[in-house]
Amino acid sequence: MIGWIVLAAALGGLIRFSTEYLLPPVGTKAFPRATLIVNVAGSFVLGIVTSAPHDLRLILGTGLCGALTTFSGVSLQLSRRLSSGDRRAALQYLGFTLALGLGAASLGISLGHYLF
Repeated sequence: MIGWIVLAAALGGLIRFSTEYLLPPVGTKAFPRATLIVNVAGSFVLGIVTSAPHDLRLILGTGLCGALTTFSGVSLQLSRRLSSGDRRAALQYLGFTLALGLGAASLGISLGHYLF
């Protein structure tokens, strides 16, 4: 079981790194789209696996989603925007993160009930 969790975490980390690499921020006021994308995708997958059997839920929820998503990344992005005095950008980013993350999780939960 531990080996599967480690492999899933490696995959989640690789996806996160690849997304950050392919979608780097451009400019000092760039929207942190890569962080938003991985967190929304992780919310969707975690929503799906909430209905999965225990072992699969543990492997994908803890391993894949744990490595893919990042609360610290969201906090850092918000802190950077607040530190620069750009409260509007911070609120926009927070709003997008919460709205899209919750929406993705809801869709994932619905799909998970259908699949499992």
